[in-house]
Amino acid sequence: MITLEEAQRIARVYAAERGAIWLNDATIDRQTYWFFPVGFVGSCGVIVDKADGRLSIMGSALPLDACFWGHEHGFSPELVTLRVTKGHDRRRTIEFLLHVVCEGPPRQRNPNPRRACLGEQLDALPCEFGPQRLWLWIPEFRELTAEGWFEYEILESSAG
Repeated sequence: MITLEEAQRIARVYAAERGAIWLNDATIDRQTYWFFPVGFVGSCGVIVDKADGRLSIMGSALPLDACFWGHEHGFSPELVTLRVTKGHDRRRTIEFLLHVVCEGPPRQRNPNPRRACLGEQLDALPCEFGPQRLWLWIPEFRELTAEGWFEYEILESSAG
């Protein structure tokens, strides 16, 4: 467990090395991390985890609330693996994964072999998709989590 002072030092070192600026002095203290508004174009700040001092850069494409939700649900590493553990709405799950999952079979005469491939993968749960970048999909993951289309885990990818 690190202290607030150690976390501030980590954020200052990051800022100095990257040429980032402090956007304001408001540190946000969450249960498992601190948020420091230090960044540059494309970044709203950084999160420093209380457990180990790990620094995660937050982008500027999402509202801060979505950044916090994403970090708290494992989306912060650059590359993650999506593990689907249980399905509740097969059609919506397949349609969602068609847009999110980067991998799949090569193009064939079948108009959408990926849909069939995803269906086969969902028949043998758990199934994993990754490593990939899912950060910008946080709003959609929040929706599907609330609506319960499928259950999933976000795992830090060993690649990258």
